[in-house]
Amino acid sequence: MWYSAKRPNPETVHILGLTNDGLVPVIRQWRYPLEAPVWELPAGLCDVEGEAMTQTALRELEEETGYRGQRILHLMRGTVTPGLSDEMYNAFLALGLEKVGEGGGTASEDIEVELVPFAELFDSMLERSRQGELVDSKIFSHISLAVRMLEQLNRELARMEQGQEDD
Repeated sequence: MWYSAKRPNPETVHILGLTNDGLVPVIRQWRYPLEAPVWELPAGLCDVEGEAMTQTALRELEEETGYRGQRILHLMRGTVTPGLSDEMYNAFLALGLEKVGEGGGTASEDIEVELVPFAELFDSMLERSRQGELVDSKIFSHISLAVRMLEQLNRELARMEQGQEDD
């Protein structure tokens, strides 16, 4: 027997946000299928008709964390659990986060927000997992994607400062 799940809107957004002082808001949210809280990045379904995916990402980031991003970059699109569901993962990096609200999600969500230094995020989430807390494994791939994008942006900025054109 084969089990699968299909969503009416399979596109999802997952956002690693970064404040100007290098902090990342991570969330801890109760997940009913697991009957436990899970540490994750802010995320959501692309379920608002006519809303661009970047706008969905910015909206979800603000709803869940209380932080608004000044710049947002799409990092990749990929599968989440291809043997089970049609859900598609869209990873974003939001830069220049500013605190604009309380966060915590919508009325049906019970979300805790914690700021973790970006430089410590991988080890912090790994340690929580080792202590028995549930951590969404997508955080680890998202960190790698964000590091790669930040390195690229830093190279581009250095070229611009030196007055060089893009290759």
